[in-house]
Amino acid sequence: MKLNRLEFTLTRKCNSQCIHCQADASPLRKGVMQVKDAYNYLAETTAVSDLESFMIFGGEPMLYPKRVIAIFKKASQFRIPKIDMITNGIWGKNKATAEKLAMKLKTAGLNTINISVDAFHLQFIPLEYPRNAALASLKADIENVKWNVALIESINATNKYDKKTAQILKTLQPVGIHANTFKIVPAGRATQNLRHYFQPTTLYGPCEQEPLEGNTLTNPESITIEPSGSADICWNLPIGNAKSVPLRQLITEYDWRTNPITRILVEEGPTGLLKLPEARNYQFQEEQYINKCHLCIEIRKTLKLHYPNAYS
Repeated sequence: MKLNRLEFTLTRKCNSQCIHCQADASPLRKGVMQVKDAYNYLAETTAVSDLESFMIFGGEPMLYPKRVIAIFKKASQFRIPKIDMITNGIWGKNKATAEKLAMKLKTAGLNTINISVDAFHLQFIPLEYPRNAALASLKADIENVKWNVALIESINATNKYDKKTAQILKTLQPVGIHANTFKIVPAGRATQNLRHYFQPTTLYGPCEQEPLEGNTLTNPESITIEPSGSADICWNLPIGNAKSVPLRQLITEYDWRTNPITRILVEEGPTGLLKLPEARNYQFQEEQYINKCHLCIEIRKTLKLHYPNAYS
């Protein structure tokens, strides 16, 4: 596995419960990554990988600002070029506090920050908060400050959510930063709340060329560590648990051919999982699924298909 990117889901807890959230984040979620575990994951990964970037996201990571700052300091010590965070800007509620936090983040090594603004977040977070967080980040001279924008179709689409998001970005134009836009994928709450906006595509064929997180399963370039220690190479697809098996071992010994799940996904795609003995009673109805990613996530979740000891 030639990793160039490491990601931490610091927590699935969030001050919001956005209807599009792929992570199912909410105020009711529990669990947060311990700093000592984060240090260990960074050390283990950098020992065997030449990382180009490191990211923290959630949930909302800035519910735990001291923890975030401590982890960024450690990442900076490992000389990872790009140190990144996705946040909803809730920490911008108070301008003075936001400026202090932004300076601490900058000093810790953060050089890229993506602040979520769109129609979905606006239901929970006043626009003033992410605006203040962005202005504070610019004042602290964080190198790359951008909006993180979730869209159903495009910024010019006519559905009510994308239209509202376009209005939000227009309101925020005076801040003077660019927007990173991404299309919502059918995972988490998006599958229930936004289903009729998704255009169904074929469920058949290997998923090697269109993985949900941009990774190829044959040679993943990034890995995401959950608070539980689960080490994921695609959406909720763990190859082991970094609390029970050293992360460097999971990285260096990874081979997609040695586990039936990744082998089937690479060679056949998610419909191949239906041939496994565990799936003999699985009620497969093609019209229930939006695309291959949706089918893959649902099969694995329902049948609890994962690598041995992935959740230990």
